[in-house]
Amino acid sequence: MMYYYKTSKNLLLFITIFTLSLSCKGKRNVSETATDKLEQQLKQAIDSVNQNRTFTFHQLSEALQSATDSNSYYRVRHTQAEAYFYINEFDSVKSISNCILAYCNRQKSSPDIYELQSAACNYLGNYHTQMYNLDSALYYYQKSLDYSLQGKSSIKWPDLYVNIADNYVRKGDFAMGATYFRKALHVSDSIQNSSQMRFPIYFGLGQVYMELRDFDISDTYFRQAEKLYDDRNLSEKFTFCNNRGNYYYYKEDYTQALKWFRKALALLSGGDYKFYVSLCQLNLGDIFLNLNEPDSAHYYLNKSYDYFSTIQNPTALYYIATIRAGLALKENNTALAAQYLDKTKDNTGVEVNIVTIRNKYLQDYYYRTGNYKKAYQYQSENIALNDSIRTDRALKRAFELDMRYKQDTTLMKKELIISEQATQVSKLQISFLIWAAGFTILLLLALFVYYHMKKQRDIQKLTFTNDITKLRMENIRNRISPHFLLNMLNHEIQSAEQASRSKLYLLVDLLRKSLEMTDQSCISLKEEIDFVETYIQLEKESLGQHFSYNLSIDPTLHPEKIELPPMMVQIPVENAIKHALRPKEGEKQLTITVEPHGNGIIIKIEDNGTGYAPMENSTTRGTGTGTKVLCQTIDLLNRKNKEKIDFSINSKQLPAESGTIVTIYIPDNFAFQ
Repeated sequence: MMYYYKTSKNLLLFITIFTLSLSCKGKRNVSETATDKLEQQLKQAIDSVNQNRTFTFHQLSEALQSATDSNSYYRVRHTQAEAYFYINEFDSVKSISNCILAYCNRQKSSPDIYELQSAACNYLGNYHTQMYNLDSALYYYQKSLDYSLQGKSSIKWPDLYVNIADNYVRKGDFAMGATYFRKALHVSDSIQNSSQMRFPIYFGLGQVYMELRDFDISDTYFRQAEKLYDDRNLSEKFTFCNNRGNYYYYKEDYTQALKWFRKALALLSGGDYKFYVSLCQLNLGDIFLNLNEPDSAHYYLNKSYDYFSTIQNPTALYYIATIRAGLALKENNTALAAQYLDKTKDNTGVEVNIVTIRNKYLQDYYYRTGNYKKAYQYQSENIALNDSIRTDRALKRAFELDMRYKQDTTLMKKELIISEQATQVSKLQISFLIWAAGFTILLLLALFVYYHMKKQRDIQKLTFTNDITKLRMENIRNRISPHFLLNMLNHEIQSAEQASRSKLYLLVDLLRKSLEMTDQSCISLKEEIDFVETYIQLEKESLGQHFSYNLSIDPTLHPEKIELPPMMVQIPVENAIKHALRPKEGEKQLTITVEPHGNGIIIKIEDNGTGYAPMENSTTRGTGTGTKVLCQTIDLLNRKNKEKIDFSINSKQLPAESGTIVTIYIPDNFAFQ
């Protein structure tokens, strides 16, 4: 695991965004000339912070004196916090941001005040990220987003979503991290800011899949970001190079990792970036350890320690001690390794990946010292912490430790039996009652151990069953969307020259909604109906002028609160259009009805085609892949619920009317997980 910091998506971008977007005018009338002068002062101050700090803080001092109202004054104070953040004086950042919030809390709410509150909360989030207080950082980033949504500018929203996503990734919640990265992409598309945001979002998603050890997808996102690399600012380039180095580190391609970390370090030459230089040095120390170059590893770790010990950064010091323990083990100095490992007992607030490195060295230490039980314990703990990073080599290692531990246990048992036999020979006159009591205690103990182990196996079996069920459901859903989308794309490609622009927009919307639904176990009825109606709009022209569509939802129902599996309505509608209505001559009717029924709702999809004719030799309900997969999904979900979803397909029974009717009953409070 390589140590990395993403205090905000990047520092330079946030400074630009927050400084230029906080156009707070206050309660007094301020001339445009005075406002422009203040903007120019703030920009000059930030531009010079790394080259001439004296000039920067002189400019900010003058700006404070020339501020014409309170809002302008605190805008300058916010820029002071940005400058302190540049030079790694994080306590000053915290103090100024709290001062700004205290001022805002005394004012009447307004868009300008919301913008100031958002800016202050963002930098408090940055401060807590640097201190590795991830829960506090996430709290302030969310507050910053909430305030910004009430402000007057939407330009910052994608950045704030990225900040929240980064924080979830660092907490190990990769699902939420990916969700917020996708939200950032969606919002940036909506406000037409995608050209600026795609780079941080792509390499953010690359990092998510890197943490999940899905290296193929991770590499795809990193390469997409790399195409935009040349146009990015210094901070974004540094963060990208650092995370690209992490990618190759996890793949154990240490030569490539060394290339990227050196590239990150080279970016920092000529500026005052002590924190990030020390961060690179720490990463390089770990790389050289894995490349069997201990002298270089010692050199970079010592330089990194000189800085991080000064600012007392607990996570960095924990990581340095961990790598030094690994160096000591490589040099066969187990006593020194034990000292460093003892310094890292408290892993509160430390990332799981760093803890797994320490556990690896603990495992190696106990293996070298002959304590196979302890080595086995830390091997098992690492497997539990991150099951996805197991390799064949690690599995063989675990098997070896397991066998040695069992051999030691067997020997101990044999020695115990021999000892008990010797005791029996020397104490033949012990009464039968004492023997009976001892036997009873042993029997009870054995029964207790047996039932305890049985219970643990049952719990493990249940956990595996749930995991397998979840994976099967994801596989089932993923079979449908590509099949459906490919059909639609083929159809649209054939008619692309004649299709209207609005129809292509509908297709884009359909694709986007489909992608949003692929990783969800359930969606609202409203989302499903919106998806279906978009699909019908695309197919309407091909069905001719005699096609009619009717949707009827009982007014007592709330579609946005009703949940159902994705594609539940879409698949029957697609089948009706494809198999019943498209080949039909004359009037073509499609009706969707949603009504309350018992302890749930009932959905009916009707057409006036030739009627239902199931495929011969079909062993499942349905006429094709979509229906079969939908039935499999329902079967999987029904296993976990007392009241079941019911799905049926029938021909209409009226003699004067032909067609097919699909009936779906969904109970209230149905659990989709």
